[in-house]
Amino acid sequence: MPDIIDLRSDTLTRVSKRDVEALDFAKIGDDCYGEDRYVRELEAYCAELFGKEAALFMPSGTMSNQVGLRCLAAPGDEIVTEVGYHISFFESSAVSANSGLVLNAYHSRNGVLTADEARIAIHAKARWSSLYAVPKVVAIESSINSYGGIVYPVDEMLRVRALCDEMGLSLYLDGARVLNACSHLDLSPARYARPADMLNFCFSKGVGAPFGSILAGPAHKIEAAKIFRKWQGGSLHQSGLMAGVALDKMRHWQQVTQQDNDNAAWLGRRLGEAARLKYPVETNMVFIEAADAKAAAARLAERGVLALAWKPDLLRFTCSSLVTRRELERAADIIRASL
Repeated sequence: MPDIIDLRSDTLTRVSKRDVEALDFAKIGDDCYGEDRYVRELEAYCAELFGKEAALFMPSGTMSNQVGLRCLAAPGDEIVTEVGYHISFFESSAVSANSGLVLNAYHSRNGVLTADEARIAIHAKARWSSLYAVPKVVAIESSINSYGGIVYPVDEMLRVRALCDEMGLSLYLDGARVLNACSHLDLSPARYARPADMLNFCFSKGVGAPFGSILAGPAHKIEAAKIFRKWQGGSLHQSGLMAGVALDKMRHWQQVTQQDNDNAAWLGRRLGEAARLKYPVETNMVFIEAADAKAAAARLAERGVLALAWKPDLLRFTCSSLVTRRELERAADIIRASL
């Protein structure tokens, strides 16, 4: 069988020999003592890139989300979000168990939690006394994984920002793949993320680094985040090994994310000729409908293409730096033949 073409996720990144050889080992120190130069450079680079006062290197996107939300809310407080966003779809147990926060998850019309829908969610519960859960954060996502990798619109983010200002809430952006969204919009990360108080970005997704995430926001919130990261066991000593690789990848983020977006757009057009696309292809994901997604994924695996059965009737294909256009062309032929 030819080499496997893995389209399950953009998290399947690997460390290459070149990644390690490019490191300056003199920069690597103990980050728990604040002595790792790669970590400091990466945090400063990301703070500037996203237009925030400070940033903190984190082991994972999930930990970034959990720590970020805990910085913006206290146990018993409420987070308003969408049912399909990562913090609800994957992290609902962690939100309650780690931070004692309450999710108010609204089912939006098309995957984009609008300001009007967030307002409806807020007023759908008892608010006449502080004895009950008090909403403190509106949490959005971009790109939006569960809805085909679509981009959260800039104008709507500004409307949500206005709602937060009106009601004294914070706005949190789970931007695990936000650079793919910025490439789609041809917009700088700082401009796009401006309305958000805090945001998360995953190095192990859009830019193809093998490890880590960044949490960015106001300096005093990032100081608090250091405490919560420590509590969760996320303070790592020699993390410069990973931070150095991530920093190198980040310097090429525009080229990599645009290539992945372009490849997904091409794949979407090819698969759309033989199957029904569930969502418009805006970033690096293609979702197609399948009567039995698990069985369809198994058939594709037998032919050398790995896909993710996202839901019982939905297959996800994700483009990343691990898959070349030539491999993608071969995969498209196999998928079309299987369908």
